[in-house]
Amino acid sequence: MKIEYLKTLSNNEIRDIHQATLEVLERTGIRIYESTALKILKDAGAYVDEKNKLVKIPSHLVEESVKKAPKEFTLFARNPENNVEIDLEKVYFGPIIGRINIIDLDTGKKRRTTLTDVANLTKVASALEYYKLPHSGVQMPHIEGVADEVAHAHAYLISAKNSEKIVKGTCRDKAKAQDCIRMASVIAGCDVEELGKKPNIFTTCNPIAPLQFQEGQTSGLIEYAKQGLPIDITSEVQAGATAPVTLAGSLTVQNTEILTGITIVQLVNPGTPVFYGTASTIMDMRHGIIAKGAVEAGLFNVATAQLAQFYELPSRGTASDTESKVLDIQAGYEKAITLLMAALAGINYIWYPGTLEYALTVSYESLVIDHEICGMVYRALKGINVNDSTLATKLISSVGPGGQFLGQKHTIDHLEDEHYFPKLSDRSSRNDWEAAGAKDLREVARDEVRKILKEYQPMPLENQVECELKKIVKEIEKRELKSL
Repeated sequence: MKIEYLKTLSNNEIRDIHQATLEVLERTGIRIYESTALKILKDAGAYVDEKNKLVKIPSHLVEESVKKAPKEFTLFARNPENNVEIDLEKVYFGPIIGRINIIDLDTGKKRRTTLTDVANLTKVASALEYYKLPHSGVQMPHIEGVADEVAHAHAYLISAKNSEKIVKGTCRDKAKAQDCIRMASVIAGCDVEELGKKPNIFTTCNPIAPLQFQEGQTSGLIEYAKQGLPIDITSEVQAGATAPVTLAGSLTVQNTEILTGITIVQLVNPGTPVFYGTASTIMDMRHGIIAKGAVEAGLFNVATAQLAQFYELPSRGTASDTESKVLDIQAGYEKAITLLMAALAGINYIWYPGTLEYALTVSYESLVIDHEICGMVYRALKGINVNDSTLATKLISSVGPGGQFLGQKHTIDHLEDEHYFPKLSDRSSRNDWEAAGAKDLREVARDEVRKILKEYQPMPLENQVECELKKIVKEIEKRELKSL
């Protein structure tokens, strides 16, 4: 059966947001600080105030650009079994590989994330079946012990070595974007100009709310678009702070930013794949923090899925984050609720499993616990299959009142498909649990992480590829660190 999507907006309300967005783009405009993007938009017919970096985009240009973006595309991993086919029907999860802080696996204390952590987190994510599109450590602006100017290069190399899945790149500025694309082309075994035919890399561009595109990310965005590489354009508004406190007003700001990014991308290279993305939520006015685990974050995901479906574009959402600083019941319910809401709404690519503390911190244990939640969510998405075999009327009649179904062939035949068996969650009796050591979920998850790190060996890079990647890293270090 097919699950009906969770909705929070009517069709008329979606159209209202769309029209409000076009009005903002035509009358208020959006600031873009990158000169190439300004020229591209001006040449296409947008009004550009170059002095104030303000752009007003006519409705027809926006709507024409959205239509040029594909509904589906494929991302290619170096192990073809991990290729990811993106379309409007599928749901994928992508954990966070690296935040500035990490919960130490041995001490349980927060500390800075190192390159070794990036390697280990990448390995764990590569081993876990429900994680298809990990958020690469390449995105990290700081890795402890590595100069910020070259962190992206070291993270790309270490990620490629420890994962058979797709390694995401950064578009933080033009040079870093070019570095990532070049390294991806080495892994793909082709020239940069050919990479868009079978992309093994994608990136995220975050506008700066409200209504701004920063120079560095926009220049990086253009580099990916030139090669036709997929780009996740994700708005990150905070209702009540960088957008109106009303969710409808925040969605209008978000939509304005995303459609502007899509317009730039399609003007650079028509047909370049994009995700319509959200990392939006509310500002908690009591504490002045971004409440990423709030139920309103779930509502933003649902509305974003609906808007993406309206534009016939793949969607990206943000779920499984929490304001909790530890893996407690708050972390559990905030993660589970936002993950389930995003998936039931039909978000095609869901980020942030593995995080704590407003996504400032990543946790090894959370990575595997959240993976189990993702498995439960996938089971929910399957729904209930109703046919002659599953209705089992003949079997019910055969067993009759007072009988039992444990020994029936029908039970064996349907068990694995009908029931999800969690790996970490404890369903044993209290006596059995105590006899096994009475471990709580964090302890069980920690053991699982250690088991993966000990036993899982990703497919190694070819020697020639690894040598070429190391050579590129050295070249980047020479370029970036020569003046330091």
